[in-house]
Amino acid sequence: MIDFRYHLVSLASVLIALAIGIVLGAGPLKEGISESLNSQVVQLRAEKQDLRTQLDAANSSIDTHQSFDKTVLPAAVAGRLADRTVVVVALPNADSGVTTSSEDTLGAAGASLQGPVQIGEKWTDTSEAASSERAGVATTIAGALGLRTTATGDDLLNDVLGATLLTKVTDATAEPAIPEDRRRASWDALRTAGLVAGDYPSTPGSLAVVIGAPEVKVPTATSTGAQSLPSLAALAGALDAAGTGAVLTAQIDPKATDSTSVIAAARGESALRQRLSTVDDAGSSIGQISIVWALVEQAAGRVGQYGLLSGARAVFPSAG
Repeated sequence: MIDFRYHLVSLASVLIALAIGIVLGAGPLKEGISESLNSQVVQLRAEKQDLRTQLDAANSSIDTHQSFDKTVLPAAVAGRLADRTVVVVALPNADSGVTTSSEDTLGAAGASLQGPVQIGEKWTDTSEAASSERAGVATTIAGALGLRTTATGDDLLNDVLGATLLTKVTDATAEPAIPEDRRRASWDALRTAGLVAGDYPSTPGSLAVVIGAPEVKVPTATSTGAQSLPSLAALAGALDAAGTGAVLTAQIDPKATDSTSVIAAARGESALRQRLSTVDDAGSSIGQISIVWALVEQAAGRVGQYGLLSGARAVFPSAG
């Protein structure tokens, strides 16, 4: 059993230590603690001011670059697509900002715009019922359009859309390959089936800009999003074949490691890569210029893969 005097000694020791701490804190140590705290406050204020200066400099740099972009972009594209009709096609989940920017840039390049045409989610629905419905719609429209093709299923549907939106005819005075009344009937049938949306493109284009989604997260190799990408890339390829050329574009995060995109799907298919141009940084001014210059290349029978991602052969096309 512990002696009561032991408790008294322990309590006295605690009280003496507390008293010494109070005396030192209010006396010899007070000045040191105060100086240390003041020094830390001064240092933090200096660091805050330094960060503010860096932020102001960064904002000023961004404003300067944006001002430069706004000045250079119109000059870089001016007149390059004069007398060209370009159809803008937005794939499911396409970035509306990229779509708007692309339309503005194409307009600045002198293009006559048609669209944007929105591709519906039903276009890539993998269910058996949806696939069967698309095949039936495609067969009916293809017959009405008078298409001569051996394609079936979704490949035939892609050809139907291509014939509805585009033509290889470059002479503005020549008759389009498909009469306007048949094109209109095809559009109405596709829209009624929920496959497309938007205003009817009254004039067939010779070139197309196809805008994809920023990226598709792929948790598994068999995910629905991943399975739709090759189909959408094939659609872009069909639009390229139906006209004088096409560019598939999107704004893809170059740092993304757990995702893929329709751009990657197109670049991964050798047959598409050899005839369909792609631009993976459409959200930037350089990307917007690349879209126009790539269309010019397409009209001249050339092809290229541009941007910052794997598969890009150059950051941007040649201005020649």
